Amino acid sequence: MNHHIKTKLPLFLCLMICFTGYAIAQESPEIPIANYTFETIEVPGVDFLEVAASNDFGDYAGNTLSADGEKEVAFTLIDGVFTTYDFPNSQKTDFYALSHNGVAAGHYKDSEGLYHGVVLENGELRQYDFPGAVQTFIYGISDETGALSGNIVDEAGITHAFSGELIITFPGSVATYGDFVNAAGAVVGSYTDADGMPHGYVRNPDGSFTTLDLPTSPNLQYLFVNTITDVGLIGFRAKAVDDILRSYIILPSGTLYEVQRPGSVITVVRNVNQDGSIIGFYDTADGRRYGFIGRPNPQANGEDFGTIFSAHLSKGLNMLSMPLKPTVHTTARSLAVKTGATTVITLDAEKQRFVAWTPNAPDDGFPIEGAKGYIVNLPQPRAIVFTGTAWTNQTQVPTAPALTPMIRGDRGVVQEAWAFVVSGHLEGIQQLDGYLVTVRNHRTNTVMTSQVRDNYFAAATVNLNYRSVVEPGDTLELVVTDTQGNIVSEKFNFTVDAANLANAVLSVRLTDIGTPKQSLLLQNYPNPFNPETWIPFQLSEDSPVSVAIYDTTGKLMRTLSLGYRSAGFYQNRERAAYWDGRNALGEPVASGVYFYQLVTPSFQQTRRMLILK
Repeated sequence: MNHHIKTKLPLFLCLMICFTGYAIAQESPEIPIANYTFETIEVPGVDFLEVAASNDFGDYAGNTLSADGEKEVAFTLIDGVFTTYDFPNSQKTDFYALSHNGVAAGHYKDSEGLYHGVVLENGELRQYDFPGAVQTFIYGISDETGALSGNIVDEAGITHAFSGELIITFPGSVATYGDFVNAAGAVVGSYTDADGMPHGYVRNPDGSFTTLDLPTSPNLQYLFVNTITDVGLIGFRAKAVDDILRSYIILPSGTLYEVQRPGSVITVVRNVNQDGSIIGFYDTADGRRYGFIGRPNPQANGEDFGTIFSAHLSKGLNMLSMPLKPTVHTTARSLAVKTGATTVITLDAEKQRFVAWTPNAPDDGFPIEGAKGYIVNLPQPRAIVFTGTAWTNQTQVPTAPALTPMIRGDRGVVQEAWAFVVSGHLEGIQQLDGYLVTVRNHRTNTVMTSQVRDNYFAAATVNLNYRSVVEPGDTLELVVTDTQGNIVSEKFNFTVDAANLANAVLSVRLTDIGTPKQSLLLQNYPNPFNPETWIPFQLSEDSPVSVAIYDTTGKLMRTLSLGYRSAGFYQNRERAAYWDGRNALGEPVASGVYFYQLVTPSFQQTRRMLILK
């Protein structure tokens, strides 16, 4: 079923990073209640809404009941649209993870009672089984790598955590459960020791483990760590014998708080956002289940949830700098994940040229640093939360982001853009690293270039006075040259449309690099000339090549034997045929019109040229 609803729910950031150590700074057995302002997430006509995941852009996923109330099914609430999902022939389907690009993940129970992972992409459900596992439970998905995380059950019936292709077993445990993997690769979850007692853990990226225990409740039935933020804020849930399920957060200082929504029977925290806000669900006394968002208020002891900076980025092009020093290495890819950008552009100060990155790049791109400006293009306006620490070197403190919409339009049609990127991949000969892609705008005659790496390129042009650099209908001509400056491609022409301007990116694919589609004789240069000229050509196959030169009467003046040549482009002066303006006897020819003919066993073509003295 689909419900279309409009919400005014705030946007939160959920990008998780590495956590390297933990200790609860709790001396009293009394655990204080965290001070939150709660908002309920509701869908009209739905009485059971178990919100289990969220992303940076105010979208949600989780579990609900089928229309007849007989079956548990998964749901997404994306851009205000509520949609349910039921894996075919399953007993139940659940979502527990949601990425920034709208990919949801969880697991389903088959007709035999076994669990399999399930991933929602582009509106379609697909099954995911961890290699060699009897059962697979998915609870997390990495925005950085797309890696899934959760639990598996092996053939011996032992439960292990997994993240990507990695199997995780806490040393000495009888069962290890995984939940969430963060941007740096730290995995959180729980394990059961040899005495049957549950503990939380963080598996750090270096492979070490940190254990988390709840000191006030030694008689626990279970404890699960759900999530951890950039600044070290942890969310987990636990249940003691003869008690209700309870949820907790741990501040970066190590102080422990319980989370309780007033009026609820139980409150379950499933996700903690970068700004300290929490996502989850609660039950009421009448048996209904609702999703919630909890915004943190100042704690009684004055502690906060870490250093944060909130900003609003407009639809289109924005110029920004990093207001806080990130706690981990930040790249163009992670900035794009945080903002939802279609491209990230920076200035290479040393070479005085703009460098671009797009999400289809094969790498993470350039590092994001302080005291530098970055251009990002957003398909939709976004509220963004930056987390980190204050810049310690005051000479390096960047200015706050300049957040001004930089694409102007009329009735939703984009008119112009002050920054633009042409990116794509090259197909052809195997090794293309170091090749150069040159892009020329036919209308403005402006040129931008980009070196190729891993067969990918991204050429950028920017006008920092916010004037248009490209318009709808512009024709962009692309040429590829090798590391010696030799042309190795046809001239590709692409037309810019409104969708390209909206994304500030024209994505292309360049084929047959290094091999022309057809043999061709090109115009000599210079022309007219005196006394020498170069005759460019291209070959679609290996063959012996010669160029014959005739006067207007058809008399052969000179034959340039070029020998056996491989298929390719022979266009620059180092590779083109050369004529010094002399006949076969070495005498300078007279001024006038001449004809030159490219000859191979399977191809001939003739063009004219003019020598003036």
